Amino acid sequence: MSGPVPSAYQTQKKTKPKIHAVAQQTLDEKQLESVMDFVNFVQALKMTPQWSSTNSWTVSYQNKRVCHIKISNSTAGPGSWYIRPALQYSQNLSEFCTMAHLEKIMLDNVHFCHACGRCAPGKTAEFWGQTLYGVCCSPIDFEFHNPDAPTLKCIKALIRYRRQEIADLH
Repeated sequence: MSGPVPSAYQTQKKTKPKIHAVAQQTLDEKQLESVMDFVNFVQALKMTPQWSSTNSWTVSYQNKRVCHIKISNSTAGPGSWYIRPALQYSQNLSEFCTMAHLEKIMLDNVHFCHACGRCAPGKTAEFWGQTLYGVCCSPIDFEFHNPDAPTLKCIKALIRYRRQEIADLH
């Protein structure tokens, strides 16, 4: 008699799959290309996505989180993926994004509350002069779903910014 079927988490906890293996099984060709482009980018910066939970990887630099990557399964079509840079809105981030002309992409990718915890309905925040309601209270203010090429370019700039921010601490 066989026992209970292990959950995806239990299975992945044992195998700690590489991101490309899950991406190949889950995402369509265009999304897979974007994920692999991003993974190659972080690896070129001497960082490697490390499995952290079901279909989730953390990218760190000098033991500090740079970003989180999640691939979501979908039974109704192709999967999806997102990147959460480990950044909160600040004066320094605002100035960096303004100088790099990233404000619109950033505002289009604010991480709003989805009532996943006690903090619902989120916080009121002001980003680039705009008052936003219902921003997630987690320490991550931005989340980029299925990024297109311009958004991926923005994310790469943010990853470089975050990596430098960490380097400057040491």
